Amino acid sequence: MLLVTGFLIYVGVTLWLYHGPLHTILLPSGMTDIGVLWNYAAFVILVAVLFLFRNLTPNREIPQLRATWQNFGTLFGSIVLLFGVGYVVWFHMVSYTESLMQSKIFPMLPLAANAKFINALLGIVVTAIFVSIAVWKLKGWRRQSFSLSWATGLLTLVLVLACTILAIVRNHVFLVKSLVAPNGNLVETLVIFVSQFFINGLMEETYFRGYMFPQLLTWVRHPVLAAWIMIVVFDAAHIPQGIVAYHDVFSWWQWLLYCMFPLQPTGWLYWAIYYRTGSVLPGALFHTYITNWAFMFTL
Repeated sequence: MLLVTGFLIYVGVTLWLYHGPLHTILLPSGMTDIGVLWNYAAFVILVAVLFLFRNLTPNREIPQLRATWQNFGTLFGSIVLLFGVGYVVWFHMVSYTESLMQSKIFPMLPLAANAKFINALLGIVVTAIFVSIAVWKLKGWRRQSFSLSWATGLLTLVLVLACTILAIVRNHVFLVKSLVAPNGNLVETLVIFVSQFFINGLMEETYFRGYMFPQLLTWVRHPVLAAWIMIVVFDAAHIPQGIVAYHDVFSWWQWLLYCMFPLQPTGWLYWAIYYRTGSVLPGALFHTYITNWAFMFTL
């Protein structure tokens, strides 16, 4: 009950911020109040799907990691490394990456698949570093953290179907055109999915949900508070991407509020999937799919 109450208070504060006196300052260009409401309505629908599967999927125990200064140092050092890598990649390598993507280094692949494959090659080292940190610290929890039972697999498929429907409705309501399902040939689809699964879905879910959240939970003791801190770091790590790719320009306090109360509750959604299943694989598969195709939240 405390978990639900705490989260409802958080959602209320978030909606008040975006609909209250700060809405014109916090909302990015082109974003509307109704878009924020849509995002959280879509989030509630998907969480309801998780709730409906509560008796089918066992609510596994979250990994118990020791609250030692050594573990704190590892977590803090990995966060510093994460932001350092993000800064270098997005501010110093993005133009070089784009030129590689357009050069058709692998002429046997379609352009979209070639771009995703190049992106994956450039990020493989980053993925290896952060997944290795998580796997190293999870120790006895590795089998559970990377498991996928028939029940969690079915749950993932249902979530994919639900977000596809929501993406179709979003396109109709907001008069936008975005992919809701893979297009092109099978080879292109597989290359995009596999490359993005390892460089995006698996890396982020393993590091943020599988490792950072359980480690934070050992100190703050409350799952909502631990999840909130993890999500703030998760959103902050995407600031360079927002500046370079989406040209978002905020002051430091606007970015702070933007990370503390995100208008796209993806971090909360990924956390809810992990908290329900105790494994990073369902979230990683779902994360990969909605990032590349059926993204049901408004930008």
